[in-house]
Amino acid sequence: MERFKVTGQELRDFYRENIMLGRVFSDIEQDLRSTNQVVCRYIVNGLEVAEADEARFATVPLEQIETLEYLTENSRDITALVLKGWIEALPELIQKTEHLAQRMRAQGLNGLLKSIHDLVQNCEYLIDSAMTVKATMGDQFQFSGPYDWVKAEEESKKTVLEALRALENKDFVLLADVLEYDLNNVLQMWREHLQVLEKSLHGEYTGPYFDTEQAGSNSLGRKRIAN
Repeated sequence: MERFKVTGQELRDFYRENIMLGRVFSDIEQDLRSTNQVVCRYIVNGLEVAEADEARFATVPLEQIETLEYLTENSRDITALVLKGWIEALPELIQKTEHLAQRMRAQGLNGLLKSIHDLVQNCEYLIDSAMTVKATMGDQFQFSGPYDWVKAEEESKKTVLEALRALENKDFVLLADVLEYDLNNVLQMWREHLQVLEKSLHGEYTGPYFDTEQAGSNSLGRKRIAN
């Protein structure tokens, strides 16, 4: 993690107008994309800004800023951790899904509602994480994986909706089938797809690859400071 600091006067000299801090946030984040960095935290006038408060601080005019600090991390490092976590977790999730389907056929929905809810929630979290990875990487990596990414998205959403409908209708036979066959197929699809993506991150994938153009030479002036 790296830490940067810029004074309010340096910002005013750079922009030459009393803009809102949100514009500065946006420019910093855009500037960092060319080096695969993301902002983890802002510190305004010595006050740490929680993620939930960023919108409020974004309306603060530049004339009120004495110092702006921000901590950054390499987006690839963060993405690699997310991918590694899911790749390691998916085999267990697949096994639990099969076990849950078998129990459901033997005893119906009785006593299994929480387990089903947790499973659906984990799957929704997986989809959200995959979408975040996709948005973070953008077109920086292009590859032909074992499955089409859009197909994986569509099948995931469709399967989760089918499971929820079967649960609402208390159709445990259909729900067991959706979990054992459709959902497990989707989870396996994501596991293999994310494995390819992880290889791409480490330069081990041999499929099509290119870097996006490096943007912008007029970077916002800033000084890196010690952690």
